[in-house]
Amino acid sequence: MSDLPWGEAREHARAAAPAAPVLTTALAEALGCTAASDLVALGPVPHAATSAMDGWAVAGEGPWVLDDGSGPLAPGRARLIVTGGVPPEGADAVLPVEAGELAEDRLSGTTPPPGRHIRPAGEEASRGDVIVAAGSVLTPARLAVLAATGHDELPVRRPPRVRLLVTGDELVTAGVPAAGRVRDVMTPMLPPMLAALGVDVASVQRVPDDARAVAEASLADVDLVLSAGGTGRSAVDPIEGAWQSLGAEVVFRGVDMRPGHPASLAVLPDGRPWLALPGNPLAAVVTALSFVPALAAGHLGTDLAAPVSELAAEDFRGRAGTTLVPAVRTATGLVPAATSRPHMLRGLADADAVAIVPRDGVEAGRPVAVLPRVW
Repeated sequence: MSDLPWGEAREHARAAAPAAPVLTTALAEALGCTAASDLVALGPVPHAATSAMDGWAVAGEGPWVLDDGSGPLAPGRARLIVTGGVPPEGADAVLPVEAGELAEDRLSGTTPPPGRHIRPAGEEASRGDVIVAAGSVLTPARLAVLAATGHDELPVRRPPRVRLLVTGDELVTAGVPAAGRVRDVMTPMLPPMLAALGVDVASVQRVPDDARAVAEASLADVDLVLSAGGTGRSAVDPIEGAWQSLGAEVVFRGVDMRPGHPASLAVLPDGRPWLALPGNPLAAVVTALSFVPALAAGHLGTDLAAPVSELAAEDFRGRAGTTLVPAVRTATGLVPAATSRPHMLRGLADADAVAIVPRDGVEAGRPVAVLPRVW
């Protein structure tokens, strides 16, 4: 199987993830979910005309006589009102408290123009306006505006639940590793990064470099499996053997990208995707940045967002069909980060984005596509 072009592999990843079912969930429990349909205002916002100030609702020209009644406001009368209060029938405007002077029951001040400091009904939204478009992630602000427009329950798709398998007999979890051993950087790095990419990491499981052990890892109760390491073709690399024993269907085995060339994707017999990240840390990161959003988009039934472009301030060299280069923003544009080989992380730690460089490279002064920072 030949290496797939990077963009084509992303589309294959999106297509490999079956769309999640639509659930109806309480508004208070929908944070981080994705709207499964356009969510419209169930009523106008504000639902009625309201005061924008603390002060007095006034009718006609001043001075005004203070009115503590509850019926319509007659010309020449004023009534106390607070911010958000509904002006009485007959009120022309609101006189702010700092603009009026009260002497016994007489209020004086400059007569405000009609409608001043009164927020009209429907100023923010009319009934039926689309408040949150289908495919939008439900943030705290979006939940607040949906509450304001009358929603109690929402049709949503939940983020995919992921189990991360970290392979490697050589990995150690504490201290400075001895010769022949390597510190595990996947476990502290990948879960928060995956969460930033829109998935819910259910658990992280360490497994040895053994195809049977990988195949027997707990895969229940998740929508997506990710593994880090073991994607090579040597006898000690377990992913391909595990897939064979599980009856997984390989979608791609290798991508025309650097770093991350061994990136692979398969679909388990029950339809769940399994993305295999390479074992080199930078290669694992750029593979996750490349394909996890595509898998999440397929699960959520949304489009895969296209990369954005920035200006290259220095030349970016291409080493494959697609080269993913950690990059730093400067006053004049993006420049490649230092020390960014597949097994290194210092360049990524300093980077603001990852440049997507075609085979022919990108010259200084030209636009370069980027994946945004989530690490």
